[in-house]
Amino acid sequence: MILYIMRHAEAVERSETLPEEWRYLTGKGRLAAEQMSSAIAGSGPKPRLILTSPLLRAVQTAEIQAAKACRKKELIVSALLSPGADMDELIACLTERKGAKRVMVVGHEPQLGALVTALLGRADGSITLKKGACVALELSSGRKPESSFLWYMTPGGKRISSFKKAFPQKVR
Repeated sequence: MILYIMRHAEAVERSETLPEEWRYLTGKGRLAAEQMSSAIAGSGPKPRLILTSPLLRAVQTAEIQAAKACRKKELIVSALLSPGADMDELIACLTERKGAKRVMVVGHEPQLGALVTALLGRADGSITLKKGACVALELSSGRKPESSFLWYMTPGGKRISSFKKAFPQKVR
């Protein structure tokens, strides 16, 4: 399975009058998500399914991806991608989708960075994804999935296929 892990695009700042779950994408965030959608669609096989956090900014990012970068435009909201959700349950959910060849998840930091770190079996600290960025991994099948890094892309950036170049601060 190819797993695309995408952090939501730029959202409005936190405030006392706007609940965290209702923070929405800024105009700049929408544009960045649309650019990433085009870049992902042009970079190889498209995801067939998108799983997203239920928070508004993630759902909006996922909807933009589904419109252009998702082959079947199937979108599922999952509490497993909510901030603070259990990482083992999320990984189990992903590995149970054996028939899915290409899946995208859209969510939040630090959970997504921790997911990439766990799937790559890295012990050198958590990876951080920039807002609107996407990392692609290839997951092997099995109860304890192993993964290999394919590429990392940021909005407006080029596709980076070297893990060391994508995350230089985390490589010792």
